[in-house]
Amino acid sequence: MTELNLGTHRTFIPEQELMFLADEPVVYHCHHFNLFLDQTIDDGLGAAEGTLLRTEAAAEFSYRLLKNLCERTNADTPPERLQLARELFRQLGHGTLEINADADGGQVIGTHLHYGFAWQEKYGKKVKRHYPADAFTAGFSSAAVEIAFGLPQGSLTAKEEQCFALKDKNCVFSLKRRVPPVLDGAPVDAQSTLAVVGPPENGIGEDVIQPIAQGLKEFTAGVAGDERGLVQAFGVFVTMQLTGYYNRVSYDAVRRIEAKAPHSVGVLEELLRESGHVCVFNTFGGILLSPEWEGLVGPLTDDPLDILKWSIAIGRALGMGRWVIAEFEADRRFVVRTSSSYESAYYRTRYGLADRPVEYLFQGAALAMAQLAHRVKFTEKPALTPEYYQSLFKGGVPWQAEQTRSIVCGDTFSEIIVTRK
Repeated sequence: MTELNLGTHRTFIPEQELMFLADEPVVYHCHHFNLFLDQTIDDGLGAAEGTLLRTEAAAEFSYRLLKNLCERTNADTPPERLQLARELFRQLGHGTLEINADADGGQVIGTHLHYGFAWQEKYGKKVKRHYPADAFTAGFSSAAVEIAFGLPQGSLTAKEEQCFALKDKNCVFSLKRRVPPVLDGAPVDAQSTLAVVGPPENGIGEDVIQPIAQGLKEFTAGVAGDERGLVQAFGVFVTMQLTGYYNRVSYDAVRRIEAKAPHSVGVLEELLRESGHVCVFNTFGGILLSPEWEGLVGPLTDDPLDILKWSIAIGRALGMGRWVIAEFEADRRFVVRTSSSYESAYYRTRYGLADRPVEYLFQGAALAMAQLAHRVKFTEKPALTPEYYQSLFKGGVPWQAEQTRSIVCGDTFSEIIVTRK
């Protein structure tokens, strides 16, 4: 087995601004989004069902990624494959793993796990958690052992017995053998993703956006977890995460609520949009306020169009799609389009056409970009704390977003119009 270097397996499709790792769609997201999305799923389905869904989603897409990487790196033996899984987990920014398991199951011990550690950092002094936080690690761990010992996908179950977010010293997972279930989800890989994108187009400010996006891609090319297995940058904890995980938990949750409590679907969808809003506000805002940004781009301004151009560049560099500014009127109107998104690619591949726009991350992101551009005084270098976030929106959000075109509905691009209320 050769040494794992994520840079050699990470590819960008520059005309669509989508990112893949060993042919699997991935994206950079911060702990604000990761924690909010997980909590949204658990609130909608209940802690037990939500945790199980998140574990299964992590297992499915981790299995695909690990299988591809083992083939690419010639990792043939169980020890080589387990070492690859541990190193992959660390480099993705998810923490560190000690795997003591074989084909019949066993135990995995995690330290500084992204979800549990970040939850404790953000909420631990204010909120008492009542159930474990690391469903993604549980699913990843079961997939790692299955791949190591040549087991069919789904041959192991994983349960978190101890969790740092519950004030335990480490996170401990038990793995047990089971009869693998029948799995029928269509693979969502680079080929299926590119089959549903539209023709790329340019927008306002491309001469500014493209060079910045390229610079950020080059900056992130060498980013990997530190000795703890965490990526701490721009004031947030960052992961390179499988988009299949995000999409499956989101869309499966919506479909389950549609089946058993259709009157609640709108609430869940609004929370999914809010997860995108929280992500972009905190991650993009943190990047803009960071010393790294000033070194790459230069001093900040409070010009709304500048902030929007920079935000579009950040979204592209993180692998969220080819976002463009289609129209802009300061303090009145902002139209954002994309010919590609990791949400639409997944939905079209798994479910076909939708009867309404369901690109929740994109919807929340568009609204958040307008908020950053018009409501944050970046030259004053505010701290993007939860208190600051709440202070901006406690009186309501003065902007509204409407998605008028959608790839999931059969259009060649997705479009969101953000206007003053």
